[in-house]
Amino acid sequence: MRPGNCLRVFGSVGIDTKLIWMIITIACLVPFASCGYRFAGSEGPPQGVERLFIKLIDNNTTEPDVGNLITNQLKNEFIQKYQGVLVDRERADAVLSGVVVGVRTETVARRGALTSLERRVYMTIDLTLKSSGSERIWFAKGITASDTYAVASGDKEDTERNKRDALQDLARRLAEISFNRLSDDF
Repeated sequence: MRPGNCLRVFGSVGIDTKLIWMIITIACLVPFASCGYRFAGSEGPPQGVERLFIKLIDNNTTEPDVGNLITNQLKNEFIQKYQGVLVDRERADAVLSGVVVGVRTETVARRGALTSLERRVYMTIDLTLKSSGSERIWFAKGITASDTYAVASGDKEDTERNKRDALQDLARRLAEISFNRLSDDF
């Protein structure tokens, strides 16, 4: 039976073609509504958390100030996605805390045996979300990202500036990854 004939058969039984199309449309949309499908970024903070405090991320590395970098980027991520969710600790439903557990670098491009042209820096963090009653709501261990930076030949200051820029980019990327993981788990 050809597709056009199908509608003629239904029409001859007294079923309106508009009704058929409405039924087909609803049948296609129902699975998306019932299975928890959602567009990325449309999910809010975890269930029951309307107000969040982000504690200064601890730094267990020798790299200075990376805890501050991550903390600031996490705050920025939440501010961009959910205005008004960040509050002081006393008013918070939950506290997000964590630790930078590792920062390491490796050479990825060389000129000769002793001269680095480019390095890759890796940063790893662990995060915990606890309710105001200290019950653990969410935990993520070993969130890692990496970025490369240029080694300026003979200019240590320039190389350090490049590394700092890479660490800033890493902090932003880790905050985004962490935010997505946190909201995806709920």
